[in-house]
Amino acid sequence: MNGRKRATSGLMVAIAAVLAMVVGVNPAFGTPRGDGGTRVCGKTESTPVAGGRYEAQNNLWGADTPQCITAFDTGFVVDPADHRNEDGPASYPSMVWGCNYGNCTKDTPFPKKVSELAGLRSSWTVEVPPTGDYNVSYDLWMDPTPRRTGRPTGLELMVWLKNTPRVQPIGEKKAEVEIGGTTWDVWLGSIDLPTISYVRQEPTLSVTDLPLDQFVADAQRRGVAKPEWWMTSVQAGFEPWIGGRGLATRSFSADIGTPVPAP
Repeated sequence: MNGRKRATSGLMVAIAAVLAMVVGVNPAFGTPRGDGGTRVCGKTESTPVAGGRYEAQNNLWGADTPQCITAFDTGFVVDPADHRNEDGPASYPSMVWGCNYGNCTKDTPFPKKVSELAGLRSSWTVEVPPTGDYNVSYDLWMDPTPRRTGRPTGLELMVWLKNTPRVQPIGEKKAEVEIGGTTWDVWLGSIDLPTISYVRQEPTLSVTDLPLDQFVADAQRRGVAKPEWWMTSVQAGFEPWIGGRGLATRSFSADIGTPVPAP
């Protein structure tokens, strides 16, 4: 490579860096910040996205280290975040569809009876940094009442798409199940709320039309979810323990449509 080409290459890098600052791209991870998207830094702060259909929440509940998200129409980017927790999640930056501590998304069907969730599905694509400890997980909340405020008291159902080795679900692995064309480890446990977690044996950073209703149906068969209960929200995000900067939701959607046939 001659000197002229090296100089041109350096100029292009400089131009790219300037453009990144102008259009809102994270140079470290190439993640769009969303045309001047809303920056959220409060521990419990959130902001509506996609016309109010969803909320992007910072949800810094387990640490005092700083964390912000920049939200755009279908997702968000975590930056900064340099968490150092050794024994649990620092936060759960996430997308929310439904009702969460009194904040309900626009035209949400939730709270909705657990027995009426056939066709509940979601598509989600994420980006993760090369270092840190975290999981990539859905969080589905259930309550014996159509709760819109406070923390649900019935069940926390988690669906883990990916996790680093040190990060494990609450409780113990009890079984395996086939859902959505792949195998999941089933973990059961409880701290202050019964929790069932489905951990994908083959990690992924993207799902399309994942049949969330089939996880709910499996939880009912195991006796931890009750058909007369209410689902209050569907959430999709990350539980960083160590680090966290660069975790990003590229796109997210969820709806209740035609049920996906079970295998």
